[in-house]
Amino acid sequence: MQLPKYSPASMGRRLKTKYCQEPGCGKEYIGHPISKYCEIHRNIKTRKRKRRTYEDVAVKNQTFVHKFTEVTNVEFVCQLPGCNRHFTVKTYPKQTTYPKFCEEHRSEFKRINFMRRKNP
Repeated sequence: MQLPKYSPASMGRRLKTKYCQEPGCGKEYIGHPISKYCEIHRNIKTRKRKRRTYEDVAVKNQTFVHKFTEVTNVEFVCQLPGCNRHFTVKTYPKQTTYPKFCEEHRSEFKRINFMRRKNP
């Protein structure tokens, strides 16, 4: 992102009262119009780290342990309640994680929509 360049002479005229954008701070400070954080939170070390929450792999996938040495097609049944479709998956050697749902219910939206239509 490119920020505009301001001359040092115009810096004194542009200062305004702003509020810190760090969650939970909200401290009022005098700063440049494009600044977001107060003096404390301008240093990256004092800001909160936003950590990702990782979803468990087993929620949308199944574990299928096998000892195949070649690529093989295996037939599974869709594990969505109310759907008993059979679908074929290629199994690879040394791989154990495979899809849990048929091609029609792979996306979260399609699963929710199917359950809503099934249980009015």
